[in-house]
Amino acid sequence: MDYKINVEGQTARIKLGGRLTFSHHREYRDVLNQLMSHKAQIYEFDLSGVDFIDSAGLGMLLIAKQHAEASSAEVVLKKPAEEVQRMLKVAKFEKMFNIIQ
Repeated sequence: MDYKINVEGQTARIKLGGRLTFSHHREYRDVLNQLMSHKAQIYEFDLSGVDFIDSAGLGMLLIAKQHAEASSAEVVLKKPAEEVQRMLKVAKFEKMFNIIQ
């Protein structure tokens, strides 16, 4: 997993790349803490560079949503690659997240 964080105003954007799996959960927690420290109103996760996500990776996105909602912020998932989009659909993430193609 690789990432890049960019903050503009009240929006914190994180571009994720590679694989988002259980083996990355510790690194993801560190990244999430860094991201949430910006106290944004919108946390935008650009998933266009993620080529694989497993159930643990989906859980990591849910953790981000929980953290954001605790401070009345929103998580947006943006541009999921085809494989990731299938997993989001199976998990019915469109009911929980704003997903932007």
